[in-house]
Amino acid sequence: TGAMPFVATFASFLALLCCEQIRTDVAYSALPVRLIGHHAGISLGFYGTSHHATEDLAIMRSIADLTVVAPADGPQLAAAVKASVNHARPIYFRIGRGQEPVVYEDGVDFQFGKAIVHGEGSDLTIIACGSMVHPSRAAYRTLRAAGKSVGLIDIHTIKPLDTKAVLAAAAHSRFILTIEEHNILGGLGGAVAEILAEAGSPARLIR
Repeated sequence: TGAMPFVATFASFLALLCCEQIRTDVAYSALPVRLIGHHAGISLGFYGTSHHATEDLAIMRSIADLTVVAPADGPQLAAAVKASVNHARPIYFRIGRGQEPVVYEDGVDFQFGKAIVHGEGSDLTIIACGSMVHPSRAAYRTLRAAGKSVGLIDIHTIKPLDTKAVLAAAAHSRFILTIEEHNILGGLGGAVAEILAEAGSPARLIR
């Protein structure tokens, strides 16, 4: 029909309750549906475990033909949604409560699968996504001001992940630190671990 449906609900419900429908009805059929999981991570912590979404990245990453995106803020989300017009397959957008500090200016460039490198470092490279980009940038600036050689990468697209950016960081950093509002199994840290292991990278990963 040419339509591009947008579906939005709590990330915990979208990933867990709707998983079978997403896999079979959306991804298997390669329909251009935009799935928006809001209040991801523990951003709705006071509602209890039922509303925590700390497994959604792992679940969505495992579904074939589904692109997974975790924007850092509103401007990056807007850019990603705009870019999705030319993306033929389904996409899962993982967002917070809408109260995240702004990292990027309006109109920021966005390319699916292309990480944003804020800086390079030989001691440590911080790799972050979503709501953790802002605090990671603050830590990055503090460490650099203290004389440490630190890099920072915003991996907004969890799948397909920017393998080149990860391996480039691992080639010149002793340590790789992943930061995400998700458990360490199957999310950003798991994806980075897979890349480093397959490449035989000597960089030490801390998730």
